[in-house]
Amino acid sequence: MKNIYFRDGILIYYGNPAGYLSEGKVVLDSIFDKEEIIAYLSGKENLAVEIRSGVYDRLSEGGGMEVTVEAAKGRRIRIYQLKQDSPFMMRFISLAEREKRGFEKPQQKEYALVYEGEVDTFSLEDVWEKFGRRMPRDFEGHALSISDVVEFSDEKASRYFYVEPKGFAEIVF
Repeated sequence: MKNIYFRDGILIYYGNPAGYLSEGKVVLDSIFDKEEIIAYLSGKENLAVEIRSGVYDRLSEGGGMEVTVEAAKGRRIRIYQLKQDSPFMMRFISLAEREKRGFEKPQQKEYALVYEGEVDTFSLEDVWEKFGRRMPRDFEGHALSISDVVEFSDEKASRYFYVEPKGFAEIVF
């Protein structure tokens, strides 16, 4: 049995999701920063490696494939969460479940802005790590979860991503 291999773009190490392919490199969780894996990737696969924390947790939870948005100067992130008076049945559900329950697509009027700040890169993986796992002190909402909306904006445009059970889905907001 091969102990290190790729399955559907995910690097598997002794049965554990250790990282994933992204734009010609492998994003590897810091707990798997091992000589055996690095040698496999640089030797046999000839892939560059980027080490990050939180990748294993995200992949284990069923999400984790990085979505990175190219942007110019003035990169900002905004996080929206459903307002307190929103229907309880609308909270913490996927887009498909929203539709099944008869709710419209997410509307900005249903949400409150709970965070706004500048960012160096537009990476949903980094957003999940910072706001879903280790919330900053100035974050006023609950930990990032299903039904929240993340906005990446720059001087030219904004893109919105709905937090789904297994990652993110880009939406019109």
